Amino acid sequence: MLGHFYSIDSMASDHAKHAKLTNDEDSPKKRSFRGCKTTLVATKCAPPDTLRSEIPDLKRLGIYFGVYMTVGTICFYALEDDLRGHKTNDLVDSLYYCVTTMTTVGYGDLVPRTFDSRIISIVFVTIGMFLFGVAVKIAAKYLVVKQQMAMVNALRTARKIGPVEALKEIDCLEIDYNKVKKSLMAMGGHFVIGIFVLLTVEGMDFFDCVYCAVTTMSTTGFGDESFQTTFGRMFAVFWISTGTTCVGQLFLYIAEVYTDVETRKLAKRAIASNITAKRDLEAADHIEDHKAYGAADMILHKLKEMGKIKQDDISDAMKDLDDVIKDVDDVNDPAKSTQEK
Repeated sequence: MLGHFYSIDSMASDHAKHAKLTNDEDSPKKRSFRGCKTTLVATKCAPPDTLRSEIPDLKRLGIYFGVYMTVGTICFYALEDDLRGHKTNDLVDSLYYCVTTMTTVGYGDLVPRTFDSRIISIVFVTIGMFLFGVAVKIAAKYLVVKQQMAMVNALRTARKIGPVEALKEIDCLEIDYNKVKKSLMAMGGHFVIGIFVLLTVEGMDFFDCVYCAVTTMSTTGFGDESFQTTFGRMFAVFWISTGTTCVGQLFLYIAEVYTDVETRKLAKRAIASNITAKRDLEAADHIEDHKAYGAADMILHKLKEMGKIKQDDISDAMKDLDDVIKDVDDVNDPAKSTQEK
């Protein structure tokens, strides 16, 4: 949706530049104030450079997670004897425990059994929750910024090609579901790979493989089925990390589609309200006596239209105002008042 508005904006700008060059060749000394004003409005409506990125910057968040995983692995490697459960390789088990804890899968096949290991696990889980909060904040900012950019470009398009044409363009827009489809395909491939490894490496039954894959990707992790071999846990480190990322990405793309739908409705309401306001101003003018009135007359017109006031109320108020003006004139010019009497 946003890209479509950019294309319309670019076409309108090219058309305006071509028209300006043609006018300059035909009348080089003539300058249009209206054109300058339109250019100024378009410049003020242009989104700042910080809003032009369509992909959230995840570099800093990736660094945080990298440091988090590294420190956690070192700590739990040092406390390997304080963990109870089925063990394979000390380094692999430490990394595996970090990943299952960070992603809230928590199979329960490795658990802390001493006071020190439990304290470190509490700190590790708490920091992980804050990191996921940062990821949610980045996703929310991405959606809000995208909505702002779409609204700004929709209003710019309405100014350049007219509100009626802009509404027609918005009605012709189609919501892009490609990201959601690709994310679903990635999730399906991820499930297939996980089931294959569980079936061949861990030696589970097919139904148990499906059961373990679903409980893992949903971060439920009952623990009755989990990875028990060294290679299986090495695979689980990458599989669980990328799988939960795919789930989060799918939710983000679904929210993005919903945001696009609501943004289109909001843009249509904003453009339509401008058309309605223009019609109201025209309705407040007295066409029959060739007079145009200001904002106060439009307000009175809308109040009368809504039935809030009547013409008699306006007449009484105007009569009182005339009396006040007359009294003020008498005070300011008593000689004129006496002569009139």
